[in-house]
Amino acid sequence: MAILLCLAALTFVEGAVGQYLYPGQVFTKSDIAFSFVGLAFVFAWYRIDARERSYPHSIGLNIAIVAVTIVAFPYYLFRSRGFRRGLIALGGAVVFCVAMQGLQMAGGYATYYSLQTE
Repeated sequence: MAILLCLAALTFVEGAVGQYLYPGQVFTKSDIAFSFVGLAFVFAWYRIDARERSYPHSIGLNIAIVAVTIVAFPYYLFRSRGFRRGLIALGGAVVFCVAMQGLQMAGGYATYYSLQTE
């Protein structure tokens, strides 16, 4: 849970930094650095979750989580939880991703409006 909170905070900071350094840009150079840090958080969450569920993680799945997260992450959720609970977990992950997008926008707006008052 703490990793997910750190990932959410990182996303807010990403929006703030992007707005501060590259105002008005949709994709910024800082997004690349934040993406790598975010990917490290996702990988750490996967390893902790796999250990808690006693799921045998292979080198191939470890590499896939990093290289093709969009495919490997749902695969892991379904394999480690079964179809029904995997579907619920995938829905929760989608909701979390949407919430992170909102946090990124909130960070950008907070920076924008704080710079306007100076």
